[in-house]
Amino acid sequence: MQRFVYTSSNSVVMGGQNIAGGDETLPYTDRFNDLYTETKVVAERFVLAQNGVDGMLTCAIRPSGIWGNGDQTMFRKLFESVLKGHVKVLVGRKSARLDNSYVHNLIHGFILAAAHLVPDGTAPGQAYFINDAEPINMFEFARPVLEACGQRWPKMRISGPAVRWVMTGWQRLHFRFGFPAPLLEPLAVERLYLDNYFSIAKARRDLGYEPLFTTQQALTECLPYYVSLFEQMKNEARAEKTAATVKP
Repeated sequence: MQRFVYTSSNSVVMGGQNIAGGDETLPYTDRFNDLYTETKVVAERFVLAQNGVDGMLTCAIRPSGIWGNGDQTMFRKLFESVLKGHVKVLVGRKSARLDNSYVHNLIHGFILAAAHLVPDGTAPGQAYFINDAEPINMFEFARPVLEACGQRWPKMRISGPAVRWVMTGWQRLHFRFGFPAPLLEPLAVERLYLDNYFSIAKARRDLGYEPLFTTQQALTECLPYYVSLFEQMKNEARAEKTAATVKP
């Protein structure tokens, strides 16, 4: 193997602080409240340390929330919460923003990174934030998708830190005593009430990266997929409920 582009995450620098337009000079977080963040930090450090070893060139791409056609993670989790009746309030201030990585923009970033991962290139040994460069409040980002699925949007807002405190305690009970898993992981709650968005200036400079799709263009392209996914999940939930009620 001569070239290796690692899929990292923006969470490698997130330690519970507000980050507005952060760049790659931010240090790795040393606060590990979840295995995802801890393993991403360990893996990215290892991959970048291997750059130049036995002629192999490496770099790391740090996406934000990945979304688009085929998404079975970000919006699927939201849909599951909606169908279970868990989305009753909005968490945190409306001004809190995060960024996302539309799948085609992210793939474009990977291709550019691989193209620049050559001897004397700009990418070897480097990490890059790759996102849509349009930070937005998570609930405002999700609103058009949920409304297209025929769901009413909550209006009441509650304190983000308070929700995080509750979910942290719940998570401890889950791991220590086997309680059911919390509705939201503490890290997910932080993304709702803290600024956590990142600059793509380094990727622009080194890789020539520019998002191929705006958020609105991407939404127009993938909204039919999300509506179809929601209907599928709704029908599956209805079938499971029916099966449960007719059990002897």
